[in-house]
Amino acid sequence: MELLVKKIQNESDFTEYLEILESFDITNPFYRIIDANLNELTEGNLRCFVMQNNDGKIIIVMPFLLRKITCQNQEKQYYDVISPYGYSGPLFNRTLSRGWLLLFWELVDNWYRDNNVVSEFIRFNLCNNYDFYTGVLIPTLSNVRGAIINEKDQWSNFKQKVRNNYRRSISNNLKIEIVFRDIEDSKIELFHGIYTKTMARIHAEREYFYSIHCLKNIIKLSKGKCLIAFTYFNNIAISTELILISGTTLFSYLGGTLSNYFNLRPNDFLKLEVIKWARKNHMDYYVLGGGRTNYDSLYKYKKSFFPNDKDSVYYTGRKIVNQKAYDMLCSVFKTNVSDMDKMTCKYFPAYRQNNESMKRCVYR
Repeated sequence: MELLVKKIQNESDFTEYLEILESFDITNPFYRIIDANLNELTEGNLRCFVMQNNDGKIIIVMPFLLRKITCQNQEKQYYDVISPYGYSGPLFNRTLSRGWLLLFWELVDNWYRDNNVVSEFIRFNLCNNYDFYTGVLIPTLSNVRGAIINEKDQWSNFKQKVRNNYRRSISNNLKIEIVFRDIEDSKIELFHGIYTKTMARIHAEREYFYSIHCLKNIIKLSKGKCLIAFTYFNNIAISTELILISGTTLFSYLGGTLSNYFNLRPNDFLKLEVIKWARKNHMDYYVLGGGRTNYDSLYKYKKSFFPNDKDSVYYTGRKIVNQKAYDMLCSVFKTNVSDMDKMTCKYFPAYRQNNESMKRCVYR
């Protein structure tokens, strides 16, 4: 049994990584789009763990970012590890014996200790790939995950407000367009315009403003496992959603609505039409995600579409590999965190909280 650590620093490396993903039965699309804006590639942070058996067969892969920790007068170079944005953690076929996961985490932790890794933060996917994790699991956010069922029962399960909003949208002659597989640049640009205006309206943080180049890369890397839905009013696109596909599950990824048309309920209309498309195309689930915080107004809006379905809990993993170095860094960066709060504080790793140059590690 061998654990390899592969650098992903150029297109050739990334192509090799994509070939590894092809060896798995189902590849969550979030694993394919980890370099969509190429920042991680150019900064040299992107890596992946590859575990293979004695026959050379790859059985587990996990992408991660290895980041330098820079502080004055440090005697050695320290690092920390985070997963790329989106659902991540180890990827493996569901038939894999869980014993391999035990060994995987043991080998990963050994590598961390040998390479001066102080801490690790992982965003796990929604398929329970956190089994046997050697750090602390934090139930971070409830995600709305709805089953696609027969049309009659689906309609009756919607909250009354959803049904009323859909009827209103029909009376306003809204139209749907769902672009699947061969997505032209003009459609990506149309999506980008609505999405960017939405991010500006809600005063989103800079990291949520995707460039048109990044969006085109996401579409390309998805290899047909995505779609874009548009709601039109008088031939004007007023609401949109980019959806990623994993097996028979749809993942709502990015979206937006023009505020001048809120009264037409275009987003409710869009989601119901996507559900119709999912049923026609033999999909089983539609994951709408969660709110900004658990059970806030955004969550409640999403839940109104699937009020009777059980949520999927999004877990994050936190691990302190080198406690002495972690405490030293907290002291250097003047982070006052009690021992009790070190694993559950809003910022993890806590030593990045007060360092503006390291603010990319704000985790919610």
